[in-house]
Amino acid sequence: MTTPDGRDPHTPRYTNYRFGQSPEPAPEPPAVLAIPHPAPLTPRGILITCPSCGAERDWLLIQVGPQVFVRCRCTMEWLEHDLDAEEAAQARQPGPETEWASMEEMYRGLGFDGILAHAYFG
Repeated sequence: MTTPDGRDPHTPRYTNYRFGQSPEPAPEPPAVLAIPHPAPLTPRGILITCPSCGAERDWLLIQVGPQVFVRCRCTMEWLEHDLDAEEAAQARQPGPETEWASMEEMYRGLGFDGILAHAYFG
């Protein structure tokens, strides 16, 4: 198995190398958690709508460390400052988890690649 950039994920990457010093491994990128969320989002009592198509529900919450991004089915994606990692964790549904090879594959597999724009489920 290799990462999208073609390297072995078990081999550390090295950065900050200076002549005469030992290289230090680069920090691992944070894990990404994708959570489908069919209901409307109302953090702080304000309804979130897509700035591109006006959708009011059926989101993909993407948690990267403490930050939560919201993605619409029309492919519009933004950092939502009013959502935090705890709220994203509460939105998780029980069931099997899938590990994707790339973000594009994840978007395609979950239906957030633009093909289902303006389609609502649930």
